[in-house]
Amino acid sequence: MARFRLIIATTLAAAALAGCSSGGSPSSAPPSGASAGAPVGSGGLQIAARDIKFDRTELALPANQPTSLLFDNQEGAPHNVEIKNAAGASVFTGEIFTGPAQRTYQVPALAAGTYSFLCTVHPDMKGTLTAQ
Repeated sequence: MARFRLIIATTLAAAALAGCSSGGSPSSAPPSGASAGAPVGSGGLQIAARDIKFDRTELALPANQPTSLLFDNQEGAPHNVEIKNAAGASVFTGEIFTGPAQRTYQVPALAAGTYSFLCTVHPDMKGTLTAQ
């Protein structure tokens, strides 16, 4: 019985700690249709692909700083993330890969402004990224 209580206490403590991240945002992906990108760890972002769409349509990152982007491809279709500036020129293109799998992309420093992001395999998968 004491061992069972220890397991329960450890599980509850781990769950409480998992809800605390340095960015103050939960580490789990928001429900489909959520609009804001959540920081991950030290200034990074996270986005997922499922049902041939991104789980977020808006992301924000700090301007003028390289940022990591954890991309979680949750399905068997190939996907990636490409970022384009306001003129439509590509400023970053991540590796295309088939899931379920994850890749951490290293996005270069972007000047303050609004960018678009999309999957180059499925161009209808898109959203807006703001560097601020």
